[in-house]
Amino acid sequence: MKVPITFFAPAERESLEVVHRQAGSFSRAPVARTLLNATLNYLFVLNSRRQIVMASENVLELVPDKTMDQIIGLRPGEALGCIHAGECESGCGTSRFCSRCGAVHVILSGLKGCRAMEECHLTRSRNGKAETLHLQVLATPLVHNQERYTLLTVANVSNPER
Repeated sequence: MKVPITFFAPAERESLEVVHRQAGSFSRAPVARTLLNATLNYLFVLNSRRQIVMASENVLELVPDKTMDQIIGLRPGEALGCIHAGECESGCGTSRFCSRCGAVHVILSGLKGCRAMEECHLTRSRNGKAETLHLQVLATPLVHNQERYTLLTVANVSNPER
């Protein structure tokens, strides 16, 4: 078995079958979808491997050219198009740059059971141009059906005139 490469966060992922089972367990709780969509911020529910299992509908405003179905199973940096997410074959959170990423730090804290908030400056390429998103990220631990998750709240604090 090939060992995934990582320079920072754990590289392992759940299979898409497991991710879809997890997503289904949230979908069967109608209050979950209502709560996710009852905020102005962007919300992601991440499993213990930092993969998206559910997200608020407004997340699609932040995610370039993807549907909700396409982001399930991805990690946040992959969904948002971070230029560093593809530097390692293991994806978001595993490159050398990721050790300085506020989002990865708070997600890992959330998975350890601690609420945490930091800034995240995510650079992505859109239409051939570099674009930096200035984000405030908050991770809140969540246990659902005896599985550990993190609720990642993202506020885009970018100045559109930059």
